[in-house]
Amino acid sequence: MTGSSSTREPWQPLRWPDAPEAVAALRRWLDDPDQPLYALDVDLRGADLSGGPFADGWLSRSNLADAVLRGTELWGAHCEETRFIRANLVDADLVKAVLHGASFVRAQLIGANLTGADALGARFTEADLRRANLAGAFFTDADFTRADLSGTSLTNTSFRGAVLVDATVSGMTGTVLGPTEVVPGLKLDGAELEQWFGARGAAVSVLRTQSV
Repeated sequence: MTGSSSTREPWQPLRWPDAPEAVAALRRWLDDPDQPLYALDVDLRGADLSGGPFADGWLSRSNLADAVLRGTELWGAHCEETRFIRANLVDADLVKAVLHGASFVRAQLIGANLTGADALGARFTEADLRRANLAGAFFTDADFTRADLSGTSLTNTSFRGAVLVDATVSGMTGTVLGPTEVVPGLKLDGAELEQWFGARGAAVSVLRTQSV
């Protein structure tokens, strides 16, 4: 999927956001099919944007806490420091999205596609990522404390400096890059990290730096 595949007609929000300035930002975008969505620093709470074609959009620092974004297309979108706290992102497309410092605390990301996403320093505390595709994603220094990563698929996925304390990883498969913090203050890499995954029902191989 690429940004050029996106079409916004006849899409409309299932529920508009509560803030008038957020409604205005969405209406401007809907009226100009040649431009990506520009909604930086906007309060989009209260919205149901399910199925929204927001490829290459700009949502940096915006607030989408508790918003519904089921199946939303955020391919290549800029979501630096965006708040997705408790948001419903089931089956969302976050391929190649820029998620630096974004907060997905307690968000639902079941079946979401984060292939190639760059989530440096993002927070996924207590998030539900069951069956998500994490192939080629960068979760450097990201926090997955108590997150559910069961059934996720990985390919050369970077968990360098990430936190997996009390995370559920059963059924996780693929290849990762460490080191990763698995208990407070303890980072594992290589064979030790593989054993940690294996003891928790995951079939994960840990790559050495030279093999990436």
